[in-house]
Amino acid sequence: MDEKDPRQQEALFRYSVLGAVLSQDLKRGELRARLRQLAGQIWSDGGGAMRVVSWRTLETWYHRYRRDGFDGLLPRRRSDCGRTKVISAEQVELILTMKREDPGRSAPLIKAELERAGYVARGQLSLRSIQRLLRRHGLSRPKLELDRPERLRWHAAASGELWQADCVHGPKLHDPETGRALRVKIFGLLDDRSRLAVYLRAGFHETQEAFLKLLLGAVQRRGAPRTLFADQHKSFTGSSTHTACAQLGIRLLFARPYDGPAKGKVERFWRTLRGHVLDRLDLSAVTTLDALNLRLATWAESDYNRRPHSAHGGKTPLEVWEEDADQIRWVEDPERLKRAFLGRFTRHVRHDSTCTISGQIYEVPGYLRGQKVTIVYSLLEASRYWVEDGQTWIPLVTVDPAGNASRARQRAETTPPPAPAPTSGLNAVEDLLKRVSGRASRGAQ
Repeated sequence: MDEKDPRQQEALFRYSVLGAVLSQDLKRGELRARLRQLAGQIWSDGGGAMRVVSWRTLETWYHRYRRDGFDGLLPRRRSDCGRTKVISAEQVELILTMKREDPGRSAPLIKAELERAGYVARGQLSLRSIQRLLRRHGLSRPKLELDRPERLRWHAAASGELWQADCVHGPKLHDPETGRALRVKIFGLLDDRSRLAVYLRAGFHETQEAFLKLLLGAVQRRGAPRTLFADQHKSFTGSSTHTACAQLGIRLLFARPYDGPAKGKVERFWRTLRGHVLDRLDLSAVTTLDALNLRLATWAESDYNRRPHSAHGGKTPLEVWEEDADQIRWVEDPERLKRAFLGRFTRHVRHDSTCTISGQIYEVPGYLRGQKVTIVYSLLEASRYWVEDGQTWIPLVTVDPAGNASRARQRAETTPPPAPAPTSGLNAVEDLLKRVSGRASRGAQ
């Protein structure tokens, strides 16, 4: 029984009033006398209000109880229950449409918008009327919460089974390439089972290349996971990321758009990182990415991974990880890593057979000048690039302007002009002129 149900409370009040009569075995004619005695008393209901009840009302309650038991004492529902009298049908439809259009619209906001738009006079509708209307149609907050996807507490079966990937923004640091302060982006990988901080890496760009560098470092340190879970940011969904994961046998999973709670564990980890590290950085000492990455690694390996975690009953993430050490998939073949962590991008080759990559000017084979080419790079070999020409990779070297000054040029071959094409010798204008001239000369003779 719902103790806050007003109908239940009223039924209990009625039973308490009739209690003395219901417990007695009355003879014929005694019932009305006993009810008249009760009607002359003052009763306090469950809400503390003082009430007087007529004997006829008591008689009705008595007979209902004898017929239907306790349920007979429940107040009967109004025949117009569920229909509002103060809100017109048009206003009801408008309110329901507003709520369905934007579930975040609260009843006070709906009331204010209706009044501002002139659909109702100020004060015409009460807040309670709108709230009851929404509740009757299943549009109140509890019902909306039930309509959301169900979430259950879970974790992966073993360490290394699933890693969660995400990125958080950190402090502003000076970027030597641009010469100005930029907001740092910190990529992180968290093991779902052990909650181990697999690897953290800060950089100035939230790109696919930045994430692949993080994944490479994590695989080298902790092996390859079986599944990688991330949101749908382009740094996680790019073709190079898909290729790297396919080469390493990693399954890629993505959260639904705008579904932040799906990444609850890594989001909670970011909260811990911000509270323990990012909000407490001494920016007079941390002025470079190397300095920041050093502090991130020190905190993750020496503090977070070695501190008891509430999800493990006092065990540390590192202890849980080590319990599953035999489940870790190590990548021992360097060539496999090299093939997995290849990136590609395009560049336009200038007419002097050069293109610019990361601020450096590289020389491209001359026959590709003026074309758009695909540049291949390996994260394992920094600053090495190749141009992809079909199945062939041609290594690129930086331009040597001084050496090119004495370098022999490949000149375009000169060919003799083509022979004139044969002609028919026919020309309508010239033929007409000849005929007219011939006639004129014969006439003169």
